[in-house]
Amino acid sequence: MPSLTKLLSPRSIAVVGASERPDAIGTRVLANLKRIGFPGPVYPVNPRYERLGELDCYPSLSALPEAVDAAFIAVPAAAGPDLVDEAGRAGIGAAVVNANGYADGGDAGIALQRRLEAEAAHHKIALCGPNNIGFVNVHDRVALWSPRDMRALEPGSIAVISQSGSIALILGEDERDLGLAYMITAGNEANTTVADYLEHVIADDRVDIVLIFLETIRDPQRFALAADEAVQRGKRIVVLKLGASAQGRQLVQAHTGSLAGEDRLYDAWFRTHGVIRVRDLDEMLETATLLRSYPTPRPAGTTALVTLSGGEAALIADLSSELGLALPPIAPATLAAMRPAFPDHSSIANPVDAWGLGFNGDRFRIILDALLADSAIDVVGFSLDAPGRGGADVGYGRVMAEACVAARRAGADKRMLFLNNTSGSGVNPDIRAILERAGIPYLSGMRPALAAVRHLLAPTQEPVLPPAVSADIAWIAAGSEPERFAELRSAGLPMTEAAVAADADEAVAIAARLGGAVVLKGIAQHLPHKSDLGLVALDLVDADAIRMAWTRLRRVLDAHSAPAADNGSSAAGSDAGEIVVQPMAPDGVELILGIRNEPGFGSFIVVGPGGVLVEIGNQASIRLGPVGRDTARAMLAETAAARLLGGVRGRGPWDLEAAIDAIVAFSALGHALRNTVAAMEINPLIVGRRGAVGVDILVEPH
Repeated sequence: MPSLTKLLSPRSIAVVGASERPDAIGTRVLANLKRIGFPGPVYPVNPRYERLGELDCYPSLSALPEAVDAAFIAVPAAAGPDLVDEAGRAGIGAAVVNANGYADGGDAGIALQRRLEAEAAHHKIALCGPNNIGFVNVHDRVALWSPRDMRALEPGSIAVISQSGSIALILGEDERDLGLAYMITAGNEANTTVADYLEHVIADDRVDIVLIFLETIRDPQRFALAADEAVQRGKRIVVLKLGASAQGRQLVQAHTGSLAGEDRLYDAWFRTHGVIRVRDLDEMLETATLLRSYPTPRPAGTTALVTLSGGEAALIADLSSELGLALPPIAPATLAAMRPAFPDHSSIANPVDAWGLGFNGDRFRIILDALLADSAIDVVGFSLDAPGRGGADVGYGRVMAEACVAARRAGADKRMLFLNNTSGSGVNPDIRAILERAGIPYLSGMRPALAAVRHLLAPTQEPVLPPAVSADIAWIAAGSEPERFAELRSAGLPMTEAAVAADADEAVAIAARLGGAVVLKGIAQHLPHKSDLGLVALDLVDADAIRMAWTRLRRVLDAHSAPAADNGSSAAGSDAGEIVVQPMAPDGVELILGIRNEPGFGSFIVVGPGGVLVEIGNQASIRLGPVGRDTARAMLAETAAARLLGGVRGRGPWDLEAAIDAIVAFSALGHALRNTVAAMEINPLIVGRRGAVGVDILVEPH
């Protein structure tokens, strides 16, 4: 990939397609370059003119007096590839092609884009687009930007990268006055992807926060490397990613497919790479506003929120619970310190209804000082009804803001913030002006503000080096069930003993060797849902019962047999199915452990309540593997699994540590199989009072 320096920070520019028509794309680009104050030479290119305004106009790129750094090619799509070829022969290192009708335009457009990509690759040209509106580099005063009305932009530390031009325009309005460094629209990403732009802006010391609007990620490995580099540099990435693609692979064999939809995989993948995912533009802007004031991640303590209304305190509590923002009870010593501001009979909770005995500055400072003195509290937020047009709580808000500014100047190191309960007319300018003196952020809208606080405090997943796996991967991918069980055991997973019974007498012999009650299962690769077809016989002890069960299962398998297929499997009788004998598992909690391997993204581990609860609960926690013990414990805590393992209605508690061991080992195996297996599932893993045992495995090869 060629360097993006000539593209995003060119010293000289040509604009192909400029004309005297004010609404022409090329003319708009010329106007925007002048408006932003581009300091270098600009060369219009159009054979119909000798001059355009104050500038000499040239008939072609090859006729330019110098090899410019970048060209904006504002012509219909059909002419694009030839002009990129001409640019390369003229020594131009970068180009913006904004026309549509390429990969967005059917088969003919796809072929045209391939030509465009080939020419850019041949000449090592960094190409922005096609099918986009260009970009703006605010600090270096570059605007290869086609919109008609470009507002004056104040340089700042926010970079915007968008696969949608209209979204870039919205964010480019910078209504929260964040200060922009870049606005980049990626378009069809012919040879320069979002990952390339991210890599470039992360390396720019003038950028602290990157806002990205995504429909898809074309180069996930490079994106992940850039995101990891951002974490190392202390920079934050906020992504608004559209939902699951209709083209997402549907897994037909494993429950893992429904539990781990494509959208949830992105959540886990972003979390691993330190990327904050938001759900709408308001949440994105409020998160960026908060991060701009508190850019450096640090271990988070607890959060306390203060309101001027009991009703709003209850609403904040509801929304915080929904968003996963913890608001723990306030410590007794802190409650005692706040008590003088409240009636004796009142109870004080978190959120704190600061109205208490009525509002005045002295009572508010009692509450503020108590919260700031509590070493366990990290974030203190203050909610207001303070519209931009005035009224409501504005008078109170000024007093609160002045008190917080004074506390900050006196050395208070809490992460303080204000939030408007509604976003209607924006934040109040008077309160905002006070808060800006101490760099205290002022957020707009209760839900997006609370979501922003949740993102500020979100923990990162601990990095885990992929451990060595001793199992024979080929047997796990293509062996029979007993062979798979054996290999899983060698990889550290507690799978049950199992053996194939070729006839009823062998089933009896295997049961005698195993001892105790046994289970018979009819297994065929094309019949993943054994219980639905009656292919499981439980708790068998008597030899006659075992023979009868074997005969019945064989009959069911024969009735559902599939045509033979040359699939390279070594499993005996793989087309007609086989009958497996294994010990009856002990009592315990059933979990599902799933693996889903996505090319380019990695191996995902899925954990949740298993057995029949998979069907009715639809609960799962997902991470990018491999994971360590702390993450495995957190995954269990995110679903009902942790509560079940702790004991419910006199059953339990069960061996939590054994469940954690199994999750860690399965995630390591999934990582080792990431290029071999598409999906793999243990359901159920039965966690007993001591230890755990997996009794069923499904494998879907790539």
